[in-house]
Amino acid sequence: MDKRPAFDVHNLRKRYRDPDVLANDGLTFSCYQGEAFGLLGPNGAGKTTLVRQLVGLLRPTAGEITLFGEAVRPGHPVGSRVAYLPQGSLSLGELKVAEAVAWTAILRGCGKATAVAERDELIETLELTSIAARPIRKLSGGQRRLTQIALTLAGRLPVVILDEPTTDVDPSLRRRVWSLISRRAREGTAVVLVTHDVAEAEKALDRVAIMSGGRIVAAGTPSELKAHLAHRTRLEVAVAEGSSTTPAEIAGVFANGAKTDGRRVSAWVPADEAIAMLEKITTSFPADALEDVRLVTPTLEDAYLELSGHYLEEQR
Repeated sequence: MDKRPAFDVHNLRKRYRDPDVLANDGLTFSCYQGEAFGLLGPNGAGKTTLVRQLVGLLRPTAGEITLFGEAVRPGHPVGSRVAYLPQGSLSLGELKVAEAVAWTAILRGCGKATAVAERDELIETLELTSIAARPIRKLSGGQRRLTQIALTLAGRLPVVILDEPTTDVDPSLRRRVWSLISRRAREGTAVVLVTHDVAEAEKALDRVAIMSGGRIVAAGTPSELKAHLAHRTRLEVAVAEGSSTTPAEIAGVFANGAKTDGRRVSAWVPADEAIAMLEKITTSFPADALEDVRLVTPTLEDAYLELSGHYLEEQR
C-alpha cells in the first residue's frame, strides 16, 4: 500500500490485574491515511481497550504504538492529530449544537470562516438543522450521538477514531453517517472505526480486522474476508405455513449441519453442488410445501463466524 501509515501497532499486549484479564494479546496492524479501517467484534473482544491505548489513555503492558512514526504513550497528548469519539456521554452540555461544532473546529486550528463552513456542512449532512440552536443537554440520546459525531469530525484532524459511532442513531441516518465516514477517508483522513455491527463494517470500511478474545484473528477487505467461504453456499428453505411437510423432513435431505428456526431451514453446501441440491429440494417435496427456496452467498457475518468460531451475539 502506497499510503502513509497513521498508526503502526506491533505486538501490543494489555493485561488488567484486578481481575486478571488479558484484554489485548499480541496485536499487530497498521492503519493508513486515506482509508477507513475497522475493528469488528463483540463486546468483550478488547476493541475499546485497544483504542484507549491508541489515544494514550491507557499504558500498554507490552508492545509499541506509533502515530506518524512517533511513539504514543500516556502523558504525551495526541489531541492535535487525533479526534476521538468514545462510547461515553457528551460534555459541553450548556453550549448550543451549532456553537459547539464551530468552537471545536476553531480550537483545532480552523479560522472563523472555515469553522463556520465546517459547522454548516456537518449540521446539514447529519440533519441537525432543526436542533442547531438547542443546548446539547436538552437533546435526545440519538441527537446527542449525532452531535458528538459532528464534534469529532469538525476541524478535519488527520486521524479520527470512532468507538461504536451509530449507537442510538436512528436507522434512517446510519447510512448517512457511514457515507460521511467513507468520504472523509477518501479525502485523506485515517479513520479507525470500532463496531460489532456487520452492516456498518461492510458499508463504511475499506479494511476490517476481526477481533476475538483480545486477538486479531483475520484482517482484510470485506471481500477478502468473505472469500474464505467461497467454497460454500448457504441454501435456505422456508416451509409454507400449514403444510404437512415439516422442517425436520427438509433438514433430513442434507447430509449434516442443517439448522432449523421455526419454519425455516438452512445449511451450507459445497458451492459446486449448490444447484444440484436446490433441484433435489424442489423435486423432493410438493411445490405448495415450500414458501421460499434460495441460495445465499456468504456474508461478512458468516466470515466472522468461520474465522472466530462463534457468533457476534455470544459475547455481547
